[in-house]
Amino acid sequence: MEKRIIVASIISVLLILAWGYFMPHPARQTAVKKAPIPVPVKNVVLKTKIIPKKPGNSIEVSKSVQNIKNVSYEGEKFYAAFDKSAGAISSLNLLNYSYTEKDLKNKVNLGNSKNISEMVNFIPENAEVPMKLTKITKENGTIKFIYDIGNKAILTKEYKFSDGKYLFTDAVYIKNLTNRSFNFKGYFIISAGLKPASVKSSDYVDFAPAIYLNKSLIVPAVNNTANYSGNISFAGFNSKYFLFSAVSPGTDISVKKNGDIVSFVIPKTISVLSGKTAVSSLKIYGGPKKLSLLTPLNHNLNSTLSFGFFGFFSIILLHILEFFYGFVHNYGLAIILLVLGIRIVFYPLTYTGFKSMKQMQKLTPKINEMREKYKDNKAELNKKIMELYKESKVNPFGGCLPMLLQIPVFYGLYQTLLMSIQLRNAPFIFWIHNLSVQDPYYILPILMGISMLISQKMNPMVGDPTQAKIMLILPIVFTFIFIHFPAGLLLYWTVNNILTIAQQYIINRKFA
Repeated sequence: MEKRIIVASIISVLLILAWGYFMPHPARQTAVKKAPIPVPVKNVVLKTKIIPKKPGNSIEVSKSVQNIKNVSYEGEKFYAAFDKSAGAISSLNLLNYSYTEKDLKNKVNLGNSKNISEMVNFIPENAEVPMKLTKITKENGTIKFIYDIGNKAILTKEYKFSDGKYLFTDAVYIKNLTNRSFNFKGYFIISAGLKPASVKSSDYVDFAPAIYLNKSLIVPAVNNTANYSGNISFAGFNSKYFLFSAVSPGTDISVKKNGDIVSFVIPKTISVLSGKTAVSSLKIYGGPKKLSLLTPLNHNLNSTLSFGFFGFFSIILLHILEFFYGFVHNYGLAIILLVLGIRIVFYPLTYTGFKSMKQMQKLTPKINEMREKYKDNKAELNKKIMELYKESKVNPFGGCLPMLLQIPVFYGLYQTLLMSIQLRNAPFIFWIHNLSVQDPYYILPILMGISMLISQKMNPMVGDPTQAKIMLILPIVFTFIFIHFPAGLLLYWTVNNILTIAQQYIINRKFA
């Protein structure tokens, strides 16, 4: 009975890991929700366009600004390039993250497309009033684009970056030059591409649109223009490792797809008194999905980083992994230290399990005699076996329960290594240059399979030969299924097997 539970447990873990890796559910990034029937707080897909039109007249550029060729910002985290006349961010590169480990100079662009000119912008609805760009200033991480709107208002677009942070602000200031109050209407936009122009391209981020609406994370429809209203915590673009999103944008937002570009449109109406200046701003997060960065920002940004059912263990293990990395500065070595630490913590349980299995093995000859004697009476056979266990003071579940208690922790570690950006492009040694992708030479999968087979041979299963053969086949099955898993996961599994072999050797000598 014990062996059947062990076989079932191992196969279950195998299926869970394989399903989670090869068949990822959309909830891994966001939970998809269809638009409900209109209610007081609604999420309705509209068939008609609701995005305001861009200014009918082109923006005029004054002579003092024409001499400025390139407008950009470079800090600790960002390199931002701007479309000068539109006063918009046209590309936003993360200076600490490259697309691949082979080309470290090619930094991730959150715009995710070469066909985008306005990633972040504020566009006024002034189709009948000409705009003129009169001045551009740059000082202490703040870039301003100043426009004259028909001598009636001064519009200032201000982008403010803070060194050391992945959060920046897009603010608009409206100065009323008339002798009466007015409402200035416009809209913020945040745009990015979802897919690369070529599937073979490595210079992209696999984005999906995401909105945290009314305490739920949803993937909005992008086939038609869609309007969403309610309590919106954030709205933007979500991937496995990165997030590019407006933070607390308001209560209304629209989504539109134009070619390969998806835009979030955030309407704003700014009331400006005569001779006064009014302001509206939008905070934007663009950076890695790390709990240490997302959680302090609140607004449920950390909901985009999900570690699954045993997420509690994953978060703890992630903190421990980062702790070890602080000493060894190599995530491969940090994984080894983490697995070693887990094995030490669980050594009493492992010892109890191996001890129980060794006791079971000593009873194998008597059990085999009973199987032969009562082969035609299964009920009597089970009764006699349980009596033998009781007389010998052997717990048939003693070798299984310790392993079952460890499953949540090991699955939590699996999710940690699979989802954490810390392993992205992280090298280990020799041929392993990226722990988040598969071993290019399949060395780790083979070592994992061999170590698992050795472990099986060192501690043969008790019971009928058929189940014993199934256990010996499992290392081969694991090897082929795990062959395309990230190297970090295989390193964890291989080191875990080697430590298991060492523990088995010690325990086998003690009970020899």
